[in-house]
Amino acid sequence: MNEGDSSQALGLAPISRPKLYEVVAARLEAAIRDGRLKPGDRLPSERDLMETFETGRPSVREAFLFLEKKGLIETENGRRARVRQPDVFSVLESLDSVIHLSLQDGETFKDLFAARSFLEQAMARNAAKNITDAQLTLLRERLDDNGRAIGDRHEFVRTDALFHRTLFEVADNRIFEAVHDAFAGWVEERRSKLQRESFTEQHAHRQHTGIFNAIAFRDPDAAETAMRDHLKGWWAAWVTQKELPQDAYVDPPPAT
Repeated sequence: MNEGDSSQALGLAPISRPKLYEVVAARLEAAIRDGRLKPGDRLPSERDLMETFETGRPSVREAFLFLEKKGLIETENGRRARVRQPDVFSVLESLDSVIHLSLQDGETFKDLFAARSFLEQAMARNAAKNITDAQLTLLRERLDDNGRAIGDRHEFVRTDALFHRTLFEVADNRIFEAVHDAFAGWVEERRSKLQRESFTEQHAHRQHTGIFNAIAFRDPDAAETAMRDHLKGWWAAWVTQKELPQDAYVDPPPAT
């Protein structure tokens, strides 16, 4: 076996050179990560970076776009780019394109839906234990808004998400709230393709009412069960309309 054949057998391939914008982005990211550039700091001007890296304006601008998509910087018209204050919202937002692409795979969608179901059940259970009177009033208002939205698909989806988000707000944890917003967006893109008649919305609202009642009675077990049944209903609709195998979704473990 000659040297070329040996390399091919090992699965080796030529080393590709990084593009200029990738080099610029990597060096700026390193400066952000090691603290030379701190949240709120302005980045050097495009002209200064062009001179520093001995590259053209397109490479600098592509590097800015790359870093912005990662949630590390923010750009403003007419002003120098600025290092963004890191938070979980921006981190999850930066995953959008990757998640949306991976959701085309049925197994990934199944896993994401199961993860969401687990968290939603935990939030319902926690709400039944810890919701305040003011939060319960807000949950009631959002339930009523959801009922009035039946027949208006866009408004029903919006009020549906707000009802669920209220349960995450009870936990008083910004990470949970960010995860809810991300999950809602990722799953809703697929769920929005389902045929959804008004009777389906009426059924969903009745289930929301069941969740609310369990929480109002401060019954954690009933709240968790009501949420699990509610989400299983949506999965059943997906299975029916997308012709997935009935066993494609398995209940996650209890949130207790």
